[in-house]
Amino acid sequence: MSLVLHDLYLCCRQLDNDKATERKKEIEKFKRLIRSPEAIEQLDRNSESKHPKQLNWDAVFRFLQRYIQKETECLQAANPNVSATTQANRQKKMQEIGSIMKYFIRWANKRGPRLKCQDLLKHIMDTLQNRFSCAAYGTDYSSILLKDILSVRKYWCEISQQQWSDLMNLYFKMYLRPSKDTNRVLVARIIHTLVRGCCFQSEGLTSTLFEFFAKAMQNARQEQVFAVIEHIMSALNVFLNVCVMNCRIRVCKLGEEVFPTLLCVWTQKRPQDSLKEEIIEFFRLQLRAHHPKGAKTQEKGAFAADWLKWQHLLYSLYETIVSEVSHIGSRGKYSAGMRHVAVKDNLVDLAADICHQLFGQDTKVFVSSVTDVDSPQSHSHQGTPSKRRRVELGWEVVRDGLQKSQNDFDMIPWLQITTVLVAKYPSSVPPNELVAILTILHQILSQQRRGERIPYVLRCLSEIAVCQRLKSTLNTAQRLDLQKLWAKIWAITLRSISSQQTEVESFWLLEAILHGSLTVPDKDFWKIFSCSTCQPSSSAVKCLSRALAKCTLPEQMDGVAEHYLITVGDRPQTLREAIMRWLLGYRAEEDIEENVELPSVVRRDFPNQLVSQILVVLSLKDCRAGMDFFHSPLAESALAGESPAEVDKGNTFFTETEQLFLQTTFDETPNYSSTVVSVKKTGSVASRISVKHVLKNRLEEYLLALVECLRSAAMVPPECQVRCADLIIGVLRCYSDIGVTSEDDACTSALFQKAKSFIQDAGEYISTAKNKLNEELKLSSLKTMVTVCTKCLHSHTKHWAKRSSSALFLQLFPARFMNDLVQICKQLAAHSGKSHNACEAKDDIQDGFREMQGNGSGDFFDDNDKTLEVGDYSDSSDSLVGTGAKSILAEENLTKHDFLLLDTLRFLCCCTAAGQVHVLSFRSSDIRRKLLMLIEEKDHSISKSLHLHMYLILLKELSSEECVLPSDDFSILVNPLLDLCSTYRSDQEVCSVILTHILPLLTVQGIDSDEMTDVQGKLLKTIGAFWHLSKERKCNAQVRAALVRCMKALLEKDPHSKWTVLSIRDEEFPVSEIYTEFLRDTHHQVRMLAAMSVSRLFQEVQIQDQSVQLKALPVKLQQKAFENAYMKVQAGMRFQNSAEELQDEKCNRKATLLTVISLIMCCSPICEKQALFAICQSLKENKLDPTLVKKILETVSKCLTYRSLESFMVSHLDYLIHEWLRMADSSYNLPAFPYVLLNCSNLEEFYRSYYKILVPHLMVNGKLEEVKSIAACIKGNWKELLADCLPKIMAYILPCFAYQDKNGSDGDMAQQRENASKVFDMLKEDDCLGKQQIDLLSHNSLPEIVVELLNTLYDSPDQDAGYGIELVKFSGAMDPAPNPPYFPSPVIRATLEYISSCHKEKFKSLVAILSKNPDSIQKILLAISKKAVDTSSAYEKHRILMMYRLFVNLLLKEIKDGLGGVWAFVLRDVIYSLIHHINSWP
Repeated sequence: MSLVLHDLYLCCRQLDNDKATERKKEIEKFKRLIRSPEAIEQLDRNSESKHPKQLNWDAVFRFLQRYIQKETECLQAANPNVSATTQANRQKKMQEIGSIMKYFIRWANKRGPRLKCQDLLKHIMDTLQNRFSCAAYGTDYSSILLKDILSVRKYWCEISQQQWSDLMNLYFKMYLRPSKDTNRVLVARIIHTLVRGCCFQSEGLTSTLFEFFAKAMQNARQEQVFAVIEHIMSALNVFLNVCVMNCRIRVCKLGEEVFPTLLCVWTQKRPQDSLKEEIIEFFRLQLRAHHPKGAKTQEKGAFAADWLKWQHLLYSLYETIVSEVSHIGSRGKYSAGMRHVAVKDNLVDLAADICHQLFGQDTKVFVSSVTDVDSPQSHSHQGTPSKRRRVELGWEVVRDGLQKSQNDFDMIPWLQITTVLVAKYPSSVPPNELVAILTILHQILSQQRRGERIPYVLRCLSEIAVCQRLKSTLNTAQRLDLQKLWAKIWAITLRSISSQQTEVESFWLLEAILHGSLTVPDKDFWKIFSCSTCQPSSSAVKCLSRALAKCTLPEQMDGVAEHYLITVGDRPQTLREAIMRWLLGYRAEEDIEENVELPSVVRRDFPNQLVSQILVVLSLKDCRAGMDFFHSPLAESALAGESPAEVDKGNTFFTETEQLFLQTTFDETPNYSSTVVSVKKTGSVASRISVKHVLKNRLEEYLLALVECLRSAAMVPPECQVRCADLIIGVLRCYSDIGVTSEDDACTSALFQKAKSFIQDAGEYISTAKNKLNEELKLSSLKTMVTVCTKCLHSHTKHWAKRSSSALFLQLFPARFMNDLVQICKQLAAHSGKSHNACEAKDDIQDGFREMQGNGSGDFFDDNDKTLEVGDYSDSSDSLVGTGAKSILAEENLTKHDFLLLDTLRFLCCCTAAGQVHVLSFRSSDIRRKLLMLIEEKDHSISKSLHLHMYLILLKELSSEECVLPSDDFSILVNPLLDLCSTYRSDQEVCSVILTHILPLLTVQGIDSDEMTDVQGKLLKTIGAFWHLSKERKCNAQVRAALVRCMKALLEKDPHSKWTVLSIRDEEFPVSEIYTEFLRDTHHQVRMLAAMSVSRLFQEVQIQDQSVQLKALPVKLQQKAFENAYMKVQAGMRFQNSAEELQDEKCNRKATLLTVISLIMCCSPICEKQALFAICQSLKENKLDPTLVKKILETVSKCLTYRSLESFMVSHLDYLIHEWLRMADSSYNLPAFPYVLLNCSNLEEFYRSYYKILVPHLMVNGKLEEVKSIAACIKGNWKELLADCLPKIMAYILPCFAYQDKNGSDGDMAQQRENASKVFDMLKEDDCLGKQQIDLLSHNSLPEIVVELLNTLYDSPDQDAGYGIELVKFSGAMDPAPNPPYFPSPVIRATLEYISSCHKEKFKSLVAILSKNPDSIQKILLAISKKAVDTSSAYEKHRILMMYRLFVNLLLKEIKDGLGGVWAFVLRDVIYSLIHHINSWP
């Protein structure tokens, strides 16, 4: 021990001296010694070594605790009745004590957290829980907690769920029952931070938080400090956003409770903007929870705990928002200087949501009172009279808002609200309002007043154009009026393009009008793209693309030549050439000036290859066909010319949470279509595309002129050179795609060489700039160029769907270009390593994370006792504290050099991934290996933010779905994975990101090969460890959701679980089994995510060429998967929750159950019947809502092509009744059967409609008394019911007799024969039908008996054809079993022979008996054909065809005998039936 450390040790031992003067002297010495550099260095070293007998920071902390305890005891024992001076001295002493602790902690942790989190928390908790010490040091210790513990990521991740709970309970108590000295702002800030930590780092404290916020918001009216309300509101919003998926009903109930209070704060307290933002966010969240995706009624997915109260609250909120918008206008009128006119987006969005809910109602006016928002009971009409106001509702309010004032402050807010309302809910706009609103907007637009309104008007008009395109209910008069208005608006918009302020919005509007075919473009429109009115921009090019796709381009047009004042030879310039010149910024040689600005096409970024496509399309004979080809659905990317107005509204406006709510109520059904085999059409329309070679040559001339323009420029930024090269490659690629040129010809063309020279020039710039990275200008320029390169590469991979399509672009890059970029990465990584030396810190926690065996809980990463290391810790300023520790993934941790490194790394990864199968100027394998060396460097530390980002980029971007990553490189890539997961295992955000980034590795081609065994093991070990953590509740819902996605990817890669097996504690668990565990997860989102992909347990995805097929897995795997999934989802139904959580849990878990079963029905014909019976069983056992079940089954029946729900149920009713009656539970009787699914309103209707199905099953089970009860219920004779059902009863029992006679009794058939004998004996009894009547009925109903008998045919594919089962060769391996009972074809033939042998006339065959009455044969053939027509199942049609074959073969054997004169009919019927069957086959 060094001398200074020895002095410190002696000083620490004297800190708890009984003499106050000694303690004072020693504490001053302590302060001096603790700052000594030598002491700090030695304490740091001892803390890292973890030697138990050496003085370290933790030991010093324990000494300091004893000192504080001693001083506290002295203060507490002092006489309270003293003078003011003495009291002030004591207060000063308390402040000094608190400051000493704060001082020590910050000094110890200045170079990174050295003190143990658990020790710090225990000391703080003990201090704050003591009334005296809390009063003395509460503020200081709270500040320590906020700034020195909760703001440190390492500590943030080490706090356990119990500690979060204890801290919250402590501070909740401080907030709800504050003392006079409590700093309420500080307490509120800490609560905000604790709620964030609890929500993002742990689970299970939901009820505590609901209770607290319900109480806290009751006091918000009396709170005078806005900062307190703001922090509590922020905490509430954080909590609700996290828990709303799992607790929708409770969130809605809480919202309805606190809604009036927050309205009161908003309207009466004039809160500052930051608090108002939080209140608005709360209201928006409540509207999303109550009305997901704008649903208005409960039948459509909306929910409210008290609908009357909620409606009243919506009216109050509407009034408040209208008033707020009016105040914005009035403030603008009298404000001096410049003031922003527009309303903030969140308020506009809230206003649009409220208007959508209230405008469609019959109420046009409601009466509001001043006291409406003053109390939660305001919806009651009791109380004292109050002043009342008349508030108008409906689209008239919108029209008035747009018309009543010409002031921008009054008009623009309503323009914003109208725009969002129309865009978000286009179906809610009444057709008659379109004309009225469009007329007003046209008037505003035509006034052309100065101000800020015009861009807002144009945006609003764009959304209305989209809305009108979606309307199909407009009458002729409305369409004519709208057409006239659009024509006027079109003309005005064309003129507004010349204004830079409105250019972008004008092109958006023109594009929307073109897309909706609302007017026909005139010559003025085409002149825009053939003159200098405006320069090419992203919005202009999108508009042009839409015009070329929707309209016919004029070949010649007056005025074009005049605009350019040139002709081409002796002929005038065509419009196509003019547009080409406009796009490329072409200038004739004589027009080129010095220092002229570079063309826009190389200065700006444009959508994916859109300019290249347009240029090529302009050289084709049919422009529309060309645009259709390039924008066909074959491309994975969205339509390149899609404008903001055309983006999918569901993805733009609505959240994943709202989608989950609607899936839970089945108002948004699962994607059943994904379970059907889908094949991408590969047919190309390139064969009907032809090129105009004159225009093609002209385009090449213009491109060469563009190249010369850049060559002659004084200075061309490297990113402009890259853009020009990309444009040229895009043109060559388009010509290659339509078959005009080959890729080889493109590579040898002059244009390609010009593009290559540009990239070489850009490479020269990199070579010179790589040594000047400290210069801000060079750094910025390099970053811009790398970003442009990445965008260009992505535009090729996205538009052409395959990464191999980027080969032409990648062939431009020389090896030196790539090597220089790699060198830059190395330099920047080394620079970062030097600048982040302070980031190193060691872990002091040993928790057995890598324990693979034993009884204790363990995590499964082999981590050598590593955990989260925290970089660059420093005291956070007050302005930054209050929201918890900053994530290591936060961009604030990165410098400009770091961003350049990450962008460069991303580009290089994309290049190597896309260029693996092509011969390029650089070797992808060499570049990839150099990139992987970055993570093998000894200086590479995953505890640093930059290095973590680097590794995540390599994980995500380095692999390619199309190309095999070599096993050695793959192994290097995944080597750090376990250490990474071990380091950040407690950081839920990082864990989620890691799992998301390894997802591409699980889908990479070749991952399932034998060479990848080592890689597979590491990936599976990682996923297995996370799964074990989730089982021990150490992963939050976000991590578990990412884990579900990973397991889904593994199922798709290895559906048979050949290698996707997780080894946990020497036990092996196939992923297919583990996956179903998530069906009973504690979080609704995780359960539903697993449920939505349950089809992967029944089907495998096969990709061949460009086709995607879903192939059924083997029958045994499907049966096992169904049993597993159903067992787990039923286990999830047996939950134990508090009464408050019960309603949410019931609703959510029932949704999971129904989603799983409905998807299984759609994707697995093998398990379809079992799944349907599971729903019937669940309807009884789990008390499901029959209306909800019917809604689901209607969707399923439609997906399976049944005519109706009833026909779907009837097709399986025999199976359902058979299984229902087999249940051991006596409560499973016919009256308990869910006949409501058959659209039967009562039991009598059920019996009357389906007794022919019910009675045979009852008789086979020997339940004659129930047959009598059916007859009594429908007021019929039970013997008549038996007689009516006799054919089916005989078909069920005769095969048992026949098969025994032919083969002797064995096994199950002997049991069935015994049961059949009992049934037949029962029927023969005189008090039943009697033998004589049975014989008579059997003779008269022989055709019906034969049909019913044939209907029991089923040759299982696993039967041996050698035992006389000739039809088994026609059976498919996936043919599902029919409704029971069913018998193989030998049994059916034996039964037919048995029937003929029992006939009184003893004919040789059944056919001979039937031939006595020729109608019998016709009846049988007709009945079989009708069955084939009525069924919707392809498998059932195939089985019926085998029935038909079996019977027709019997007829053909005896056709020479004439078949009673109907032989010709039989032949004709067979021929026609087969032709019909072949033609109807899909």
